[in-house]
This record gives sequence, structure tokens and C-alpha cells, in this order.
Amino acid sequence: MLEGFNTSGSIIAEHINEALAINLWLSIVLFFSVVGPMVYLAWKYRADKVKDEDVENVTHNTLLEIIWTTVPTAMMFLFFWYGYTSMVTARTMPDANDAITIKVEGSKWKWRYEYPANADGVVHKLGGAYTKPKQDENGKIIENGTMGISALYVPVDTNIILEMTAPNDDVIHAFFIPALRIKEDVVPGRVTKQWFNVKAVGEYDIECAEYCGTDHSYMYSRLVVLPKDEYNAWFNGTEDTPKGDYDKSGAALLQQHGCKTCHATLTDDVFFGPTLKTRILTEEQVLDVINNGQNQLGYAMGAMPAATATGADAKEIAAYVAGGMKGDQPASFAACSGCHGEDGKGQYGTAPSLVDYDADLLRNVLKNGKKGDMGNMPAFPYVTDEDISAIAEHLKSL
Repeated sequence: MLEGFNTSGSIIAEHINEALAINLWLSIVLFFSVVGPMVYLAWKYRADKVKDEDVENVTHNTLLEIIWTTVPTAMMFLFFWYGYTSMVTARTMPDANDAITIKVEGSKWKWRYEYPANADGVVHKLGGAYTKPKQDENGKIIENGTMGISALYVPVDTNIILEMTAPNDDVIHAFFIPALRIKEDVVPGRVTKQWFNVKAVGEYDIECAEYCGTDHSYMYSRLVVLPKDEYNAWFNGTEDTPKGDYDKSGAALLQQHGCKTCHATLTDDVFFGPTLKTRILTEEQVLDVINNGQNQLGYAMGAMPAATATGADAKEIAAYVAGGMKGDQPASFAACSGCHGEDGKGQYGTAPSLVDYDADLLRNVLKNGKKGDMGNMPAFPYVTDEDISAIAEHLKSL
């Protein structure tokens, strides 16, 4: 459902609705002014009603020619005027001193929002993958969504300026609020702007209107318009979200941060990244790291050099690590144990754990990103240490 689409929730929506209504009615008038006379004349002067000797060659009719030129021209000017004024309203940004400027990031496949710092220096950062609530045929909610921290919260009757961008290695998205009639491309490496002012408290869908890949149709968010006192109380405080609690379990956080769009968790299926269930890497992936090294994780031991093992030794290590480090440990693993430890658990965070997704490994991957044989994983610097710990505990429990 496109909640609020049949309303004029903002000044921009009112102008665009007016322009569309004028265009519709004038188009209807123009249509019948052409088709009406055409049908009438075709009927009146049909071949069985007019004799050949009655046919005359009419060269012109000055009055008629003036009318059919000036009337459509005047209507075209009306089209232009209402289209132009609605465009000016949509594209003329309010004074930044009289507005709240919120930074928006669109990435595969979620929206994130960053607010200006409040008086105490607290910066609210919201957003993430959003799941809409499920409703039955009568509109009753049968399964709650994940609004909470994934929504955009704004005060009523206030100018809001959105500064939007996407990561350099992402794709083009489009920030679309149907009820407000605003849509703006969100382009990697560029900043685009849009603004709105909602006159009534309510909630409205936010969607991506530019096809951006696998989960484009699930790239939702929610605009929540609050009373000013309620918004100000939240903005000037430290709470994550002003309305709607959200699940902080590891499973919910995996969903919120968009991990499940690339990684399987409950099966051994591989989507784009490796499964997050129990087996961390396939044999081919371990070989890729051994052959090429890894310099992006930021562990205390530093970058892993390439070719720490070669040939049959590298394959033997890869099979052992990918197999969960079970059975007899090959002698060749000595090339790895100096950093990763005899048990492969990473020596208290100085090097990555090869056994499971512990908090140290997750923290370094999420904060720094990662490169591998299946492409690049972007950094997630906004994920908190509490989130990382909850995700690590959840993965260990699978």
C-alpha cells in the first residue's frame, strides 16, 4: 500500500496535484474540441448525404483559423505556467537556517539517515534494511515490520532539506516518497538535494524508484512525521529512536544492516558472499587469501603477506581450514599458526579467527571492508560494537 498517496501531504504535493488536475481537464477539453467536430463533420458530410455537384473548394475561414490557433496556444501557456510553478516550488530550497538538513545515504539495499549534532554533540544515525509489516485482507497487522531505527523521523510543519548520496562503489538509487510527490536520484560520489514540509502528523512510505539490483523491490523505509515537542525531546536526547522499539537481537541486526541480502545464514547456500552459518570459507576462498594475502582488515599483526604457503602445502592448509580445522592438523599449518594460533582462533584479536565469526573478525571486516575472490565488501563504519557483539553471538548459536 502507498499510504498517504491519495493525500496532499506537503506543499510540493499540493502544487503538483494542481498542475496535474489542470493538465487533465485541459487535455480533455482539447481532445473533445478536435475529436468532437471531426466525428460530427464525418457524420454530416458522409458520402451518401452529399452530391458531387454540391461539393465546394473552401480556401479558408479567418475567424475559425484564429480560434483554433489562439485557444490551443493559450492552453499550452497554461500547461507551461502550472508545470513551471510546481517545478519552482519543488526545486527552490528553503533557507538552510530555517530548515533541518538531514544527510541521506542510499546503498544496496537500504536507506540511512544522519542528523545534525544536537546541543550536546550527539549525532543521531538511523536507517538500515527495512521490512514492511504484513497485513491480512482486512488491513490488520499480522506480523510487525522493523520500522524502529530504520525510519526517517521529522517534525511536523518544518522545512526539511535532504542531502543525498551513495557510496562510490554502489549504484544509482532514487529517493521516492509517493505521498509527497518527491523523487530524486541518489548518485554515487555526488550530492543531490530535495526538500519537503509536511503539514500533518502521519507516516508515509519511502521507496527506491530506480532499479538498483537484486533487492530493489525491498529497498523500503518509512517517513514518520512527529509533533514538534515529541521530535525535539528525542533530538535533544540520546535515545536511538523516538518512536517504535526495535529488535536488537543478532538475527534482527543482520537483517537491519543488510547482511542477509548477500550472505546466507540458515543454509549452506551461497548468495554473493560466503555463508555465515558455521563454515567461514570454502577451500577456494582460503587459497585465494593464501595466494594473494589480505591487507584490509586492520588487525594488530598487520597485513597478511601473499604466498605464505605454496603448492601442495597451500592446498593442504586450505582443505584443513575450510573443513573446520577438524582431524589431524597438517604440519604445513605451522605457516599459519604463528599469527592465527595453534587453534586458529586468532590469538586474542591480533589476527583473524579461522574457526568462527568472532566479534574481532566481524568488527574489522565491517569497519574496513574486505576484498576477495568474489568481489568487494564495503565498509560499514556506522555499525556499533554492541551490534557486532550481538551478531557474533547469534552466528555462534546457529
